[in-house]
Amino acid sequence: MNDPKDQPIDIEEMRAWVIEHKEERELSWNQLANSIGMKSGTLSQFGSPKGYAGREDLLAEKVFRYRQTLASQAALRVEAPTIPGYYETETSRELTHMLHWAQRGRIVTAALGAGLGKTSTARHFKACNSNVFLCTCAPSSSSIFSIQRKVLGSLGSVNLTGSMMELSARIEKIARGLGNPLLILDEAQHLTERALEEVRSWHDETGLGIALFGNEKVMHRLTGGNRSAELAQLFSRNSLPLVRSIPLKGDIDSMLDAWDIADQKVCAYVHQIASKPGGLRGATFALELAVMLADASQTELAVVHVQEAWAQLSTRARAL
Repeated sequence: MNDPKDQPIDIEEMRAWVIEHKEERELSWNQLANSIGMKSGTLSQFGSPKGYAGREDLLAEKVFRYRQTLASQAALRVEAPTIPGYYETETSRELTHMLHWAQRGRIVTAALGAGLGKTSTARHFKACNSNVFLCTCAPSSSSIFSIQRKVLGSLGSVNLTGSMMELSARIEKIARGLGNPLLILDEAQHLTERALEEVRSWHDETGLGIALFGNEKVMHRLTGGNRSAELAQLFSRNSLPLVRSIPLKGDIDSMLDAWDIADQKVCAYVHQIASKPGGLRGATFALELAVMLADASQTELAVVHVQEAWAQLSTRARAL
């Protein structure tokens, strides 16, 4: 990539390019201006026959940077391997069974370490089944009022105003009108005790299936310390709990099959990576980079590429 300050920029070339680019992509001046980082009116004048009355050299530099960005992104798309989409693992099969059970009007909880596929499984289940709603919790949506609004949005409601009592009544009304509805709350460890109790009340009132997906803190919240008394009613309704910190061997084997990797040394090293915090996600990042390194050296993927990739992605020593 070149710094436009270090070389002459042909203003007319940049003008012709941006006009052609706009027409090819069927973009408005406003859409294109947002991508380039300038005002729509300024860009449209630059792309007109009369041109812009001000410093066109500065505008040409911005267009040049944008053009370089597009080129580098296109090159990356060519170089980067295609990451496998959803693939079934032992853990995902367990999670899917839990979700089917929850659709019968139950509450289930999965407390999993990072990179075990809970979110991808939840998304896949939602895509394959009717009346399944996925809501991702966050620190900003930890309170009753916040999660009520977020859940209503997931249920398709556009009316997110009202008191907390009114919002819960609206959620319950929607749930009652559906057959075997299931609400998956991902990253549920962010919810407060009062918010979790409010979620339980929706289940009690309507039979709404609830799946609480999150990290290990979810189960600790339900069973540990003084909070176990506060959430006793929710815990007593919890069926089919699943607690797992790292992927199973079969999970990692499924990932390697999805990547179509058979080299035993590569497989063994990936098993070591995936068994560490970050699980399949960390191993996926390492494989993605390793394939790019192998392509760059025009060689078959080997364990040395995975080792180099893991060394770049982590602060650990290269040798595990």
